[in-house]
Order: sequence, then structure tokens, then C-alpha cells
Amino acid sequence: MFTQSRVNLSSTLFTNHLSQSFIKPKKRKWKCRLPEIIVDQFLVIPITSAKMLRSEAYWMNNCCRDYTSKCATLEYNIFSIRSRSGERLATLGVESDRGYWRFDQCFGPSNSDVLEEKLEYLDEEDVLQEERFPTELFYVVHEVVRMMNAKGDFH
Repeated sequence: MFTQSRVNLSSTLFTNHLSQSFIKPKKRKWKCRLPEIIVDQFLVIPITSAKMLRSEAYWMNNCCRDYTSKCATLEYNIFSIRSRSGERLATLGVESDRGYWRFDQCFGPSNSDVLEEKLEYLDEEDVLQEERFPTELFYVVHEVVRMMNAKGDFH
């Protein structure tokens, strides 16, 4: 049976052990290979802190805040894509794969599709047809990924 002094000693040892070896302070800010840039008519802003991620998640109504630890370890980068006037249009996620950045996802507010436009029409036989076309954001997103993989250092 444990006495109170043994419980206190065990608690102190356990707390010290946790504070020294297991609990690491969360990295709240990190760097991105790309600076804030303008691509075509869009402003592309790298998200480089937990605070910025929470803000993007709030305003875009998405789950990008869940990527904080991946962003802090530089496994993932998130960008806010905005109009030149600052209106948030999309959130872009790119993932590191053995030193190469690849497109992961890009969605508008509330995870709406922003990379394709859909055109529906009735053909000559009155059959509903559907065509999909890439939007301007589609090309912007792929340009951002291309720049992330460029050899030059942007800092």
C-alpha cells in the first residue's frame, strides 16, 4: 500500500519526467519556401503560424487548423488564395513527398469546388450533357506547386 509521501514522490518524479522528455512546446511559427506572391490576379499568402491557420479555418469554414503539426514540421504547406483586394477565395494544401512538393487539395469557402466549372446543356436529342472546365484558380494552384519545386531559393 502506498503512503501519501510515496504518492507525492511518485507524482513529482512522473511530472518531472514528463516535462523533461515527453512534453515539447508546440512550434507556433514556421517558414515557407515561398513568400507572399501575386500570381496573375490572385494574392497567394503562405500560412506560417498556428494563429494564421486558425484564422483561415474560421473564415473559410474548413479544417486546415488540423494541419498545424504537419505544417510546423514542414511536411505540409497551406496557402490562402485571395483576390488582390484581400477577399479569401480558396485554401491550398501542398504536401512534401521525399523533397518534392505535390498538390494535395484546394477548396473554397465551406470546402466548395473552385478548380472546375461545370457547364450543363441539352444536346440536339434533348439529352442533358455536362462539360467541366478548369478555372483560373486551377492554373494558379499548379503554378504555386511549380514554384515550390523550383530550384531557386525564394527567401
